[in-house]
Amino acid sequence: MRLVATLCVIAALLGSAPEAHARRHRRVAEVPQGPVFDHSAFDLILRESVRGGLVDYAHIRTARAHELDAYLARLSAADVTKLLRNERLAFYINLYNATMIRAVLDHNAPDWTPADDGGKVFDEPRVHLGDSTLSLNQLEKTILIRRFREPRVHTALVCAARSCPPLLPRAYRGRDLVRVLAANMKQFLADTSFNKIDTAAHTLRLSPIFKWYADDFAGLGGVPAFAGRTLERNFAGWKLEYLDYDWKLNAQEGRR
Repeated sequence: MRLVATLCVIAALLGSAPEAHARRHRRVAEVPQGPVFDHSAFDLILRESVRGGLVDYAHIRTARAHELDAYLARLSAADVTKLLRNERLAFYINLYNATMIRAVLDHNAPDWTPADDGGKVFDEPRVHLGDSTLSLNQLEKTILIRRFREPRVHTALVCAARSCPPLLPRAYRGRDLVRVLAANMKQFLADTSFNKIDTAAHTLRLSPIFKWYADDFAGLGGVPAFAGRTLERNFAGWKLEYLDYDWKLNAQEGRR
């Protein structure tokens, strides 16, 4: 009996070893490697203002505009070249989202949307990086897309419209960026508010984001193959359609 009990204990220990190793591996993987940028100020703003992906812009305008501007100034003055890849990518994502929030505060008008004036807000010189000034479109296309070639970034950049992927109530960080981007994409594809999977008709009705940035998914087998891997399903041979895009501001009701 004593031998059996001993063997059971050994078996239990061996059985738990892979899980324990995985936990240790996750902890090691999330230890920052190299210099990091302090995004805690943006964290505070987002935690206070974002609920279910919708933003309380009125609160930011009255209570946190100064902190937002100070954070953007620190981003502008940062030496991004000292950051490693994931930390740099997180930096640029936060820069995009914080700049977009500042743009909404500046366009403080009833019923304003990011699509007004032909989407002019995306081409305005709003992004400050050292001595350079870029538009949001330039930041997205020439830096985030061209340099990093990470298509899951499209579920992290939030253009302040209702059909944009939801803004997280936290800033992005390099240490867990890969995990968070993967979770974002899976949740976005599975959310019927943004994408609809019609199993009976073998049809994917997806967000126009996948149409606008189809080239970014081409190297991954195309949009249906990428969606299939993400959701662990086989969409080979399925029809692909795109839904309408809701450009209304992603503001909490009454809190523009």
